[in-house]
Amino acid sequence: MHIGIVGAGAAGVAVLDALAAAEAAPGAITVFDGSPDVWRGRPYQPDIDAVRVNAPPRVMSLRAGDPTHYQRWLDGRDDIAAYTDEALGQTLVPRGYYGRYLEDTAQAAIDRLRTAGWTVSVVRERVTGFSRGAADTVAADVDGSQRPAARHATLHTEGGGRVAVDRAVLCVGNGRPRDHYGLSGVPGYVNEPYPLARTLPEIAPDAHVAVIGSGLTAVDIAAGLAGRGHTGPISFVSRSGALPFVQQRPMDLALRHLTREAVVEVARERGAVSFEDLVGLMRDELADLGAEFEPFAAEILSAESEPPVERLRRQLAAVDSPHPGLRLLTMAIRVVGPVAWPLLAEADRARLRGGHFRTINGLSSPMVPHNAKIVLRLLDSGQLRLRPGVLKIEPRAVGGFTVFDSAEWTADAVVNAVNPPAYTTPRESEPLVSALLRARAAELHPAGGLSTDPLTRRLLVDDNPDPTWHVLGNLAADSMFIATNPPGLAAEAAHLTRILLGG
Repeated sequence: MHIGIVGAGAAGVAVLDALAAAEAAPGAITVFDGSPDVWRGRPYQPDIDAVRVNAPPRVMSLRAGDPTHYQRWLDGRDDIAAYTDEALGQTLVPRGYYGRYLEDTAQAAIDRLRTAGWTVSVVRERVTGFSRGAADTVAADVDGSQRPAARHATLHTEGGGRVAVDRAVLCVGNGRPRDHYGLSGVPGYVNEPYPLARTLPEIAPDAHVAVIGSGLTAVDIAAGLAGRGHTGPISFVSRSGALPFVQQRPMDLALRHLTREAVVEVARERGAVSFEDLVGLMRDELADLGAEFEPFAAEILSAESEPPVERLRRQLAAVDSPHPGLRLLTMAIRVVGPVAWPLLAEADRARLRGGHFRTINGLSSPMVPHNAKIVLRLLDSGQLRLRPGVLKIEPRAVGGFTVFDSAEWTADAVVNAVNPPAYTTPRESEPLVSALLRARAAELHPAGGLSTDPLTRRLLVDDNPDPTWHVLGNLAADSMFIATNPPGLAAEAAHLTRILLGG
């Protein structure tokens, strides 16, 4: 068995780690990635300290069934004492540190696989195409030896290489941000803000900065500017002006009713899962803990109507709230969401996608109190303002930009903080996806992304599974419309590994 893993970000690391944990006859694995910082993906490149991991260690483990894996890695480091979030009582390191965790996890998995007899190769090139049938030869490992191949597909790399595999997994992550206002190339406009270590130094300290969006990326930018001593105004321009939820101090909680197994069982009995089914399971969770459902529901339903600054202030004061509802729901979105989403009735998916995107996204990735306090301080001082109802942004002939919302006003710099929409093909992966579509190994789903079988994660064409290709992450049409988090990726990777090794 020769497995190709296309992409070496968090999803690719999760597959490697799951394969290393499986007890299976050894074969070969080839990982392909052309990025300069392999294993880190887009979110976890080296960056400034203000760009923090936005979740406690217990919900950042990339090892399925082992929620303390990341915490144990942190415990082995002596350079993280300065990154304790006092409100949470948790270590929240810069995201570049989490990238080191991914690197170490990948290398440990490779070492374990090689010890078990697997051949593991890392090709530092993108896969740009593929063909059916066998290649004449394929490099076995770094020693340059070659052997005959008779495989289901041959992967083509940008450097002209050919690697034949039995199974291939697309782990290519999300696309790049879109330029919604056609500003690319205009001086003072930043379309891709990360790494902030590269983009923020280009902004004058007294510049008026318009940040497109008001989610976590916007919070990162505001915290990063504040950390650099920025003195100019900062404006979050967006349609709603809503800010993310504020994370609460962790409790020792475990899902007992709203579990992956329970959701699958409901789908097996009824053919699909309804939103009402999920609400009922959440009610059962709270009832077991003696917690009321109605205040929790009211908190969720008011997310897009309560004035955002009042909400931010109130949620910061409730970091130690004894009610477990928000903590449980965040856990469920992260761990159960990837399984529940493809099993939901399409009408419910459309309702949640269309009407509650901001709420679900804000719940799944809440602000850490450390950054929430910075945002509130900037808001209270008047340096940061929220500008909902943005209509358009245009460059000015004399430099800078005009922003149109309920008024017309000017900014010196514009930074895009709107993440790419779900199911967006990364630019670097477009040649491969185009090749898959031409070869009828994949098809585009009407809702976006590539059609997949929810049980095997195989690519589908006319409801027929492809013999070679699987997909992990947000390129799958039935994945959630928010970025899959590490525990969700780990659980999906463990399930996919069983499929890969079982047939």
